[in-house]
Amino acid sequence: MNADHTPLGRIGPPSLPKKKNESHLKLQPDTKEDKLGSFFSGLNWTDRQILAMHFAEKLSPWEIHVVLNLSMSDVLCRIQRLKRIARKSMGLARASGKSHFTLRIS
Repeated sequence: MNADHTPLGRIGPPSLPKKKNESHLKLQPDTKEDKLGSFFSGLNWTDRQILAMHFAEKLSPWEIHVVLNLSMSDVLCRIQRLKRIARKSMGLARASGKSHFTLRIS
């Protein structure tokens, strides 16, 4: 028995509908400074790993010490330094983003 290989013809509507509601909005280029990207680019590989393990994965300094094969004091010093950098950058972000609104209690 031979299979029929003849084309079935066009399936679907004869033509696709034209877009009537085309948006005239276009994406603007991102010219703002990426503060988070610049924060992470200032860190070396080990600092990024410790940041991810301790703050995102919630690993203890002991676990990081074992996984990365670093001295315990090095891990603790790096965590303290990363906390200090994060506090400083968050403080600067808050200072630069202050709103001019005031709260009135009546």
